Amino acid sequence: MIPAAEADYLRDDEPIFGISINGDTRAYPLRILDWHEMANDVVGGVPLSLAYCTLCGAGVAYDGRASNGEVYDFGSSGFLFRSNKLMYDRQTRTLWNQLTGEPVLGELAGTGVKLSLLPVVVSTWGEWLAQHPDTLVLDLDTGYDRPYVPGAAYGHYFIDDDTMFPVWQRSSLLPAKDRIYALQIDDIPKAYPVKLLAEEGVVNDTLGGTNIVLIAARGEVTVKGESQRAGEVLYSAGGEVRAYDRMDKTFFPASDPDTIIDSEGRIWQITEEALIGPDGESLPRINGHLAYWFGWYSFFPQTLLYGETTQ
Repeated sequence: MIPAAEADYLRDDEPIFGISINGDTRAYPLRILDWHEMANDVVGGVPLSLAYCTLCGAGVAYDGRASNGEVYDFGSSGFLFRSNKLMYDRQTRTLWNQLTGEPVLGELAGTGVKLSLLPVVVSTWGEWLAQHPDTLVLDLDTGYDRPYVPGAAYGHYFIDDDTMFPVWQRSSLLPAKDRIYALQIDDIPKAYPVKLLAEEGVVNDTLGGTNIVLIAARGEVTVKGESQRAGEVLYSAGGEVRAYDRMDKTFFPASDPDTIIDSEGRIWQITEEALIGPDGESLPRINGHLAYWFGWYSFFPQTLLYGETTQ
């Protein structure tokens, strides 16, 4: 990790994964993660594994402190399950589902152990830096010889309407590779199309008995890249989406993308940990992540879909 001022290799409009825990803020450029698909780190004293499946479009931030009390760090196995990567923990060599945070083959399979989510957003480097001028960012000098150019590794796939490998369980409610924001509350999964979130800016909803608000005031993140296979490419990397427990409040967009307004006209600050009201009230963040529609549906066919009245 290097200070933002030293990251002169980054363009303002290129996508990064942004994570902030306990005041420790970091950016992981997708031009690097497209190649390696895993980043193990300690952020704000918390062991983090940022598991990125390029094929299903999902970058999921996991707390390495699993439900069994053990701490794990992870690598990419090279195996796929329904076009989703299987990661493995370096402690037991068990294979884990990247999208659910559960072990599927090996010593820990069937034990009920599970990983919990940490907060993560996809943003542009320029927007993230403006919000977090003290951020650290992953150094381009990784120790590996890769063409770290936006789109170089998978740009040809990101612009393709179809999947690279067969996926048998699909839904026609959305195009297969539409970007969605995925949430699961009280074991009820729901997908929110990023296009709709970006159009509305602020969405008030209820999921699993919890009143939530989703904020996507900065719209979609569009990537201009150079694919090794397809040449110049243009594609969506999703958008900067955050979700919070809104309790009994209803929120509306504000002119400033770093704030929202409640029904009484009061201004709330958007932070990585919570929504902060003018009187110091705090509404906690609810962790989710982006994914392609087909990737989410393949493991959660019972998912609800925002904007659809029937399933």
